[in-house]
Amino acid sequence: MSEDTATTADRAADLVLARLHLRLGSLSLARAELETMAGKDMLDAQGVIDLAEVRWRTGDLAGAGEAAALMLDDEDGPLLALVIAAEAAAARGRPTEARRLAAKALAAADGTIDQVFAGMPRSPAWPPDPAAPPPSPTTMFDPPHPGRAGPGPTRAERRRATRDARPTPQPADESVSAGAGLWDDDLAAAAEAEAQDEAAIDVSLPTGEEALDAGRMALAAGDVSGAALQLALVLRISPPLAPAVLDVIGDHHDPGLAFVRGDAYRLVGRELEARRAYLDAAAPPDRSTPTEGDHA
Repeated sequence: MSEDTATTADRAADLVLARLHLRLGSLSLARAELETMAGKDMLDAQGVIDLAEVRWRTGDLAGAGEAAALMLDDEDGPLLALVIAAEAAAARGRPTEARRLAAKALAAADGTIDQVFAGMPRSPAWPPDPAAPPPSPTTMFDPPHPGRAGPGPTRAERRRATRDARPTPQPADESVSAGAGLWDDDLAAAAEAEAQDEAAIDVSLPTGEEALDAGRMALAAGDVSGAALQLALVLRISPPLAPAVLDVIGDHHDPGLAFVRGDAYRLVGRELEARRAYLDAAAPPDRSTPTEGDHA
């Protein structure tokens, strides 16, 4: 038995199935499976890399970078983790770090990473592809119609056309020039301030996994309203964790948790169950709907 076959045989069936869905292009299904297992701390090293890849390929570059960083040791690690970490660093506005990680990825891949990207957009951290065609030069005139080329313009006609095409000198408008420069500076300053605000918010917000753990602990401690708040936050920060949220809520029928359950069901495409959960949440207290106390 080969090493790859042995490794596959030793992995849990859920991890193997999620990786198969990822490789077959069922990205939404693969992500739901991997996020659920991540919430239950069931991922092995390959599972973490798969989670980083499926987040990257579904547009969650920030979450992909977080997962990829877990597999790097002093900026060394698997090729895919290096690629995703480089893209995440570029998206966070860290070009030096992105180029450094990109160089390590290129060295690990012997200079070619096309099969890793597989059509995904690349940041400027990567060197240009030498096989890509150069941009076509722009021309001032339309190309002649095929089959109808006539004699070219005479020397006098070319001279007259050149003279007519010369722009008439205009007095410099200092207010316009200064305004353009100030406008560019204002745009750059606003973009920088927005990037700083976004970074500050990202640092302050918990990750989806952190909010999920907080909701689980609050529910275990009997703080149902706190659990509902944390689990609702999970669905807004990391919607793919909806299956894990449903697993945490279980059979609890508190109205707040029922609303969260409905949102989670809707995120996974189970609209009928979502409406039932909303009905459970909106039911009057005297309705014969099982409550948390009944289960006790």
